[in-house]
Amino acid sequence: MAKLHLALAAALRDHDVRTLFGVVGDANAYFVSAFADMDDTRYVSAGNENGAVLMAIGYAMTTGDVGFCTVTHGPALTNCVTALTEGARSHTPIVLMAGDTPVADRENLQNTDQKAVAVAAGAGFEQLRRPGTALEDLARAVRRAKAERRPVVFNMPADFQWEDAEATHESWDVPALGPTRIEGDALDNAVGIIAVARRPVVLAGRGAIDDASRAALLRLARRIEAPLATTIRAKNLFRGEDHVLGVCGTVSTPQAAEILMGADCIIAFGASLNFHTTAEGGFVEGKRVIQVADRAEDLGVGAVADVAILGQAAEAADTFVHWLDEVEIPASGFTRDLPAQGLDVPPIPKPGRPRDGTIDFLAALKRLNDILPEDRVLVTDAGRWMVRSYGLLTAPAPRDFVTSASFGSIGLGLATAIGAGVAHPGRPTVLFNGDGGFMLGNLAEFHSAVRAGLDLIVVLMNDGSYGAEHVQFRDKQLDPAITLFDWPAFVPLARALGGDGVEVRSEDALAALPDALAGRDRSRPFLIDVHLDPDHVAMW
Repeated sequence: MAKLHLALAAALRDHDVRTLFGVVGDANAYFVSAFADMDDTRYVSAGNENGAVLMAIGYAMTTGDVGFCTVTHGPALTNCVTALTEGARSHTPIVLMAGDTPVADRENLQNTDQKAVAVAAGAGFEQLRRPGTALEDLARAVRRAKAERRPVVFNMPADFQWEDAEATHESWDVPALGPTRIEGDALDNAVGIIAVARRPVVLAGRGAIDDASRAALLRLARRIEAPLATTIRAKNLFRGEDHVLGVCGTVSTPQAAEILMGADCIIAFGASLNFHTTAEGGFVEGKRVIQVADRAEDLGVGAVADVAILGQAAEAADTFVHWLDEVEIPASGFTRDLPAQGLDVPPIPKPGRPRDGTIDFLAALKRLNDILPEDRVLVTDAGRWMVRSYGLLTAPAPRDFVTSASFGSIGLGLATAIGAGVAHPGRPTVLFNGDGGFMLGNLAEFHSAVRAGLDLIVVLMNDGSYGAEHVQFRDKQLDPAITLFDWPAFVPLARALGGDGVEVRSEDALAALPDALAGRDRSRPFLIDVHLDPDHVAMW
């Protein structure tokens, strides 16, 4: 027997959870202390509860594991609603271990309906029923997070923390999807569609970024002579291979978009085919579509496929190759007339003429992509600059490219980047964010990155405005004054918080940036304040 707070901490450690993000309060402090005091564990404190959840999301996105975070009750949990919604919309598995007010304390100021809060955000909810079932209840929360691919709130009443809990070992494993056997009409129709396609494209989404899936999709693409594309969350999966189109969707390169529009068949693996990927339906209109996904809820939620298959990407792709070989179907020949390289390379931006004291937005993005460390983990916040950044910025592999805009909120990036950075010690993490997002949410976690000792490079795309609103006012020929802000000087602010940084207002300052990056202290965040003209920042 052990006190509940000790048993919960031990359960995390016993299941190889070594990192916990959080903000402590009276309902979770003892549990956090017990976890932090164990050997080979790390507790990373956030400045705000929303940030703690985002850190767990960043950790989960870059590792593929479940992220763990903890907060106390009432306003601590309501502070997490935006982050929980982001996790639910991005299908990221995390467990939020939330304290709750004592069951008998009806008049507690911080009492609220915590299940209603979690459900409203799109998260799952699991109640710690009593100390004797605590480890069973926690295991169920973890299994649900894995299986449902979303945040699950594990609700822990404060008055249970010092009661005895049974030290049982509960499985956190979720059974893997069984072997993919494609039979009957699904097999006949899929192979038939591929056989008659003259311009097929193989598309990989986030559900097909493991090594086995990548290899199998390459085999299929080469067998049928099809170019390869990815969703934004699988970007760079086929980096370095021939006939790679890059991202399929609203950020496709012009040359890739032309090929995608001319295709007659899309074979999608691990992609939900949402409106971003299909360019609001334009890339699937008039085409035969085969969709393979390992979750039934991903089939048919976007574009409706001609053939929908529930199964694993690698096994399904290899099944297609087997039957194409068995009946001696010739290759399409589509890639024979396509360039082997360069289809995924965005055009060089034409320099603009921004006002004095600022630099050109697109040219700066391109230069920054070349200047920043190659082995980076890249995180992007939301803002009007983000769409163009998706096309121009790169990272080594899909899990190294993290977005934080599934809920369309600005200011979620820095905490997400902390989680990603903690998951990858020894590698630099780069965050791109706007000035509005920095002031709205990211500033609160800048010092968290200082405390964590992270090699974090924060690129601040600073146009002195709420950009999405500014461009709408300009489009309607209205005065955009309410969208403009006289922010404080960000580099001195970064230094006051324990970081460092440089200001970029000219081409000369941008040219000097490599030396500044080489000389940075890699144990604290480094801010690059890039000044832009609010009237010359492309949104699309």
